[in-house]
Order: sequence, then structure tokens, then C-alpha cells
Amino acid sequence: MRAVLIIAAAALLVACAGTPFTFGEASKVKVGMTEEQVYELMGNPYSVVSKGDSQMWVWSHATAFGGAKSVSFEFKDGRVATVPTIPKAFLPEVTE
Repeated sequence: MRAVLIIAAAALLVACAGTPFTFGEASKVKVGMTEEQVYELMGNPYSVVSKGDSQMWVWSHATAFGGAKSVSFEFKDGRVATVPTIPKAFLPEVTE
């Protein structure tokens, strides 16, 4: 029984990888926002990649049962320079 619990606990730990985020949060990031504003909204990026005179901040999250998702924003001089288009199907429905 103990071995089963250890295996189950290990499976749960490896079942998720990356930095959790939602596309609803990501859709709020706008060109011109500061690094601090994006950090407050999205949390820690999974990785930061230098690209010439800019940086790409990448959020990526995968689960064993929910698939994988990622989003990235380009920063120049400490501000968001480009944002991706997020399909409406990825966004939560708004109910009024």
C-alpha cells in the first residue's frame, strides 16, 4: 500500500510542469505595459529568452491530463513591444 501511495504522489508531482496561467490573464497584457505590470498580472515567466535588442518572456504550462499551453510577450526597453492574438475560443465566456 505504501508503494502505491509513493507512486501516486510522484505521478502528481510530474503531472504538471511550467508556470500556470490563463489565457484570460494573458489577454489583459497590452503593448506599452511595464515588466512589473506584466509580472503582477501573469506571475513568473517560465523562461526569458534574449533576442537581439529585446527579450521574449514565455509562460508555458503542461498537465498530464489537460494538455499544454504557452504564450509569450516581447519586451523592448522594459516595456511590452508585441502581444499575440489569443483566439476567442481560448478565453473564458463573459456572462452578464
